[in-house]
Amino acid sequence: MPSTGKRRKAVRRPKQQRSQATVAAIISAGARILGRKGWAGFTTNAVAARAGVSIGSLYEYFGDKQALVDAIADAHIAHGELLVEQARALASGQLSPRDLVDVLVEGAIALHADDPDLHRVLSSDVPLSPQIRQRVARLRAGLVELVLASLRGQVSEPRIAAQLLVDVTDSIVHRWWVEDNGRPGDPHRLAAELKTMLGAYLDRSRQACGAR
Repeated sequence: MPSTGKRRKAVRRPKQQRSQATVAAIISAGARILGRKGWAGFTTNAVAARAGVSIGSLYEYFGDKQALVDAIADAHIAHGELLVEQARALASGQLSPRDLVDVLVEGAIALHADDPDLHRVLSSDVPLSPQIRQRVARLRAGLVELVLASLRGQVSEPRIAAQLLVDVTDSIVHRWWVEDNGRPGDPHRLAAELKTMLGAYLDRSRQACGAR
């Protein structure tokens, strides 16, 4: 993982409403710059300028740009964890394979549709800390187990199928397709195409299993 330079320790935690608003503004500004300029263009000076705070104020809450990018990723992961819990409750009644694909695809797109450029950078360009990577791994493992529970007895290789469904969905949505004009594609079209692809895979796998 690329080095991000010497770490500075944050000296304050936001407790009052004003300081919480400052932190929120810094994170929002950081997410926008990261999505537009990538890791190479992501600097604490640029973030502070966009957030309208001094560089000293930024360093009061974030030790360095690694701490800031981890905070940006943390918000994304927390949203993903919430969606997994919601899907877990929905899947308690055992979804059909096709319904499972719908829940998986729509959940992934809901998680990333707000800023596809940012999520593409987070998944491919940013040197996330080991702690954040561990949370991502736990999120993936939990989602695989959730999908696996609905595929047992439905397909020939349920664990392999569960891993493929999760990883293919994650990969395609993180690399959100781009129109010829350079703008992110329509989320509804992306969902429809991805559902068709994954549904065809599951249909073939169910035939191999003899499921009806």
